[in-house]
Amino acid sequence: LNKSNYLPFVTIQIPVYNDPVVERCIKSCLNLNYPKSKYEIIVIDDSTDENTRKIIDKFKGKIKILRRNNRKGFKAGALNYALKYSKGEIIVIFDADWKVPKNFLKEIVKYFEDKKVALVQAKQNFLNKSLNSISKFAANLQLIHYNLILKFFNFFGIAFGGGTAMAVRKSALLKVGKWNENNLTEDADLSIKLLSHGYKTIYISDLEAKGEVPVKLMHFLRQQRRWTFGVTRSIIENLRLFLFSNFLNKVQKIILMLPIIFYFFSFITFISFVSSLIAWLTGSPKPLSIEDIHRFFTVFALTSGFIVASIIISKKEKIANPFEITFLCLTYGVLTAINNTMYFIKALVTDKYYWFKTPKKGNVDVIKKHYGKNASKVYENV
Repeated sequence: LNKSNYLPFVTIQIPVYNDPVVERCIKSCLNLNYPKSKYEIIVIDDSTDENTRKIIDKFKGKIKILRRNNRKGFKAGALNYALKYSKGEIIVIFDADWKVPKNFLKEIVKYFEDKKVALVQAKQNFLNKSLNSISKFAANLQLIHYNLILKFFNFFGIAFGGGTAMAVRKSALLKVGKWNENNLTEDADLSIKLLSHGYKTIYISDLEAKGEVPVKLMHFLRQQRRWTFGVTRSIIENLRLFLFSNFLNKVQKIILMLPIIFYFFSFITFISFVSSLIAWLTGSPKPLSIEDIHRFFTVFALTSGFIVASIIISKKEKIANPFEITFLCLTYGVLTAINNTMYFIKALVTDKYYWFKTPKKGNVDVIKKHYGKNASKVYENV
């Protein structure tokens, strides 16, 4: 627990759009072991769905409920709208599907005693990670990020925010221009801006909150497209800002480029795979050559790291057995690489992309509880 006397006033912001599962998030936030006089909960409800609105309204008197007459800026717009109603020195953000541990605020605020710290990201984990093959692979990708990649970035002092289960210093957020409503990954965009302005960002792996991953293939692929497109655009649009920042050293600037380098590398690997496949299908039969063997082991070496990491993380996080996760990497993994490559290319040539909401499995469960089995059908593909 937080041993110091530092207990700043905190505003918890929960943006919602047709997610009745927000009931779970609100209840867990009301049950935090932080002084009740030291935090507030604001739900920014953009819902057009009457059932979601009714569920949120049950908490009137315990939380602040804000409603806009449009969805301008989507999630980023909702968070910006809430800022003028937020009393907190520290802003904590949760998506609607998240369940928050009791000690979350006490643990996360202590890092803000350092006035240079502007953003702290907690570890994300998932309530439905073993539900089906899609959720297993989606959770595996996310947990590789939180167990390996984000720890690596944090080691060099340039942790990225993950959009939920994160805390931001309000004054720093305002200084860099609030949330970018024209970016699909406003969390990545903000992280780069804060670092470029000399603020610290931190990832803490020993504090964990749990949400949901997609359970349907199309929903998963759409989420991956949004993240690929958004992160690529965040780096492109802020390239001059962080490359010419006096607060970042050369190593940090190179590491900030790694996501786009990774996407480019995936693109090259994908092109090589397609060209090799075409050559194999259309070429004349010939004996196996040294070049063929070299090519095989090169591709294997480049791709096996992901499979090994998946096996390790899957075992650590109790997602799936090694054989199952290897199969998922060789099937959904290939499909994801193709999917992400397409949207990496798109991000290089345009900044236009439509925002898609990721449906939550928890919505169906909540609606069944409140309104009966038949009412849940509409939420299966929201």
